[in-house]
Amino acid sequence: MSKPNFKQVLDALKRQVLNGKSYLRIANGLAQADPVILQTAPTFFYMTIDGSLELAQIAAARLYDRTKGAVTVIAMLCDAASKADTFQNGDRMQVDKALLKSVQRVIAIQPFVDAIRRRRNKWLAHLDAETVRDPVALVAKAKLTAPDLERVFGETEAIVLDLSNLYEGVFGELSYIGADDYETALAEFLFITLNKCALGPSNPIAGTWTGPRPNDCSRQPYDLI
Repeated sequence: MSKPNFKQVLDALKRQVLNGKSYLRIANGLAQADPVILQTAPTFFYMTIDGSLELAQIAAARLYDRTKGAVTVIAMLCDAASKADTFQNGDRMQVDKALLKSVQRVIAIQPFVDAIRRRRNKWLAHLDAETVRDPVALVAKAKLTAPDLERVFGETEAIVLDLSNLYEGVFGELSYIGADDYETALAEFLFITLNKCALGPSNPIAGTWTGPRPNDCSRQPYDLI
């Protein structure tokens, strides 16, 4: 079976970084939304947050997988070292310098990568018996925060973009167009909620308000326009 060429490897890794960053951004954005919005559809919102966080971790795990033959950042760096003379937008010295910096970046995020790998092997990819018996142990042994995961994607994005620039002259932040469109949906929910605020908690039109109220009912719906 033929192996993917270097451009295909770069594109695949960039796609994982892009997806991982997007999942994490959505999870963070929803988690910071006004609680009253989340309570309008709690199952949907909280499962979307949890699901996005899991998918972000899985994307990160793929980038640094140890499976033999897998396309990973480490394998790409090794391949780049042997193909340095084929880079169209940089000489051998520039490529070597970028590779050294890339290795330093990988070393810097290694503790987070180790935690992600443990989470992947003990819970995300399959139900590990030990984790099922004692899930708290995994949290203690594989501590990971959203900023940690964000740093993994940030450093990895810098690696693939540096080499992509030297290889084919492609550069620029990895981001989907409309990556923050979830904010529009949240604004719509808040617009409806503020209308209920204006009517009052027991208005016959709005009905009796038994759930949590917005953080700031002093705003008016037109404030969002």
